[in-house]
Amino acid sequence: MCASLSSLARDEGQREIATLPLTLLIILFLTLCCVYNANVPLGEGPDEPGHLAYVFFLAREWRLPVQRAAPAQSDVQGEGHQPPLAYLLAAPAVAWLPATDRQIVLTANRKFIWKGGDQPAAFMRGSREYWPWQGSTLVWHIARAVSALCGAATVLCTYLAARVLWPGQRSAPLLAAALVALNPQFLFTCALVSNDPLLAALGAAILWRCLALAECREPQNQRRSLLSSGICGLLFGMALLTKQSALLFGPLLLWATWRDARGSWRRLMMNTLAWAISAALVAGWWYLRNGQLYGDIFGAAVFSAEFAGQPFAWGDPAAWAGALGQIFSSFWARFGWMSVAPPTWMIWFYGALVGVSIIGWLKQALGEMRRGFVPLHKKTSRFAGPVILVAMACVWSLSFAATAGLVAWQGRMLFPAISAIGILLAEGMQNAKCKMQKFLHFAFCILHFALSTSMPLAVIAPAYTWATLPPAQAQQRLGTPVYLRYAQDWERGVTLRGWRLDSPPIPGAELPITLTWNSLEPIPRSWTVFIQVRDQHDQIMAQSESRPVSATLPFTVWTPGDWVADHHFLLLPTDLPSGSYRLIIGLYRPEKDNLRLPVWAEDGHSIGDQADLGEVIVVGYDRTP
Repeated sequence: MCASLSSLARDEGQREIATLPLTLLIILFLTLCCVYNANVPLGEGPDEPGHLAYVFFLAREWRLPVQRAAPAQSDVQGEGHQPPLAYLLAAPAVAWLPATDRQIVLTANRKFIWKGGDQPAAFMRGSREYWPWQGSTLVWHIARAVSALCGAATVLCTYLAARVLWPGQRSAPLLAAALVALNPQFLFTCALVSNDPLLAALGAAILWRCLALAECREPQNQRRSLLSSGICGLLFGMALLTKQSALLFGPLLLWATWRDARGSWRRLMMNTLAWAISAALVAGWWYLRNGQLYGDIFGAAVFSAEFAGQPFAWGDPAAWAGALGQIFSSFWARFGWMSVAPPTWMIWFYGALVGVSIIGWLKQALGEMRRGFVPLHKKTSRFAGPVILVAMACVWSLSFAATAGLVAWQGRMLFPAISAIGILLAEGMQNAKCKMQKFLHFAFCILHFALSTSMPLAVIAPAYTWATLPPAQAQQRLGTPVYLRYAQDWERGVTLRGWRLDSPPIPGAELPITLTWNSLEPIPRSWTVFIQVRDQHDQIMAQSESRPVSATLPFTVWTPGDWVADHHFLLLPTDLPSGSYRLIIGLYRPEKDNLRLPVWAEDGHSIGDQADLGEVIVVGYDRTP
């Protein structure tokens, strides 16, 4: 009895020791997701605004969106064709926000690279994005956290799948999980509102259950086998409700049921029906709905009408080299809208990691051949499941490239198979035996961790410029507070909240004036700011005319809620007499016959088409003898 208790206690202690590194890895992954979440500006990920718009639509309308051939008429532009599961999971994160605030407040950046500019940001960085987050900005970051939880599930299921292939081992499954958890691109994707992390989690779970079904050493009874197949089908159905690319999991399920059948056609048919019926019960309604709405179960026509881009040159070797290089780099580290790349040497590190793994696989195959075995049958058949999953992810990426063109060459298209990729890389690294194997593994893991940690701080955050101010900081630097609202009588417009002189007025020198603006709504027209120095006889002694921030930040790119420090310089005459002068400010459009924008006081009464800011005292040249 004592011996049994001692053995049980020892087994429990070993289990705790084995699970501790995995627990720490998942905690590390979630921590890094928070770091990426905080440093990736809102909307700066592939299709993220569209994904969040889907979540907002579900929370606001309580119905599924309809995609139409004309994108502007769709309930959710760009993403309304997507299955709803990922968005339904994120909907509770935004449901507490008042309905009027469930909207995306972003302004497109006209200098975005995809639009022919030279900036990586797809959107202008608004004051709403500064900490502390509030309203829709806070909700956006919370919705991103749902993706992080899906990413953590991916890491866990990768470990569990690897345990099936390496029973009794600790290091190899943990290495496979770490290769997934510390992938910077996967961390980046799990810091966005997206359906990719959920599909990756379900893909990892399907791989785990399929491997458990295929690698079971003892034949299962029919009932248990059907139950296992049904669970695989349930996961498959959930994946089909997440993204249509989940179809790539089908061959993996067929392989697993074939392995479990052990030559019994009846058992193969029963298991296949079990997972197929389970998947159909979970997801079939969505594809029937598509058939009724769009005429085909995948809604391919409305998708192609919106997303068909520049076709891929299939016969051009240079195009293939560029596409494969892009999909490799973006599998590991290519951020933003594929517009923020790390230093080249970082990509070479991941190339070396993959190269070491390939050498390990080749070394193992050659060793098996020398011993007279057939490598595929004797050694690598255990990894047929991961190989099938990776192969199908590649096939799906190619088919997507045929549909959508160049935009399809993104590494995230392989994320449904990221758990399988992590397992295959780990096996190759295990096989690459050398005198310093443990040191090399340790060095790779440390560098992998260092790169994944540094990416948000050293690569992502510095890539984006912020022309706006945090609200609290702007209000602390108002100088002389004012409230002047510039708008037509039907608009909210933009308000001037303060002004200050950055140096005393000196005749013959420039007078620097900083205006602090606060935008209340999108400004549809580009207004020019004029500032005048007038004497007691209302004569203009000096003036400045320019669009905000030296014409680099026109009103049309401001986002509601923005606070902007706008610097202007007035050249004072060298013979300007000492005395008191008034500052006059207004907005006008020189290209529209100097049309001026009306000015309103805080209490709502009209001031006219210009406003008196206050007085400045000049001490300088005096004409009096």
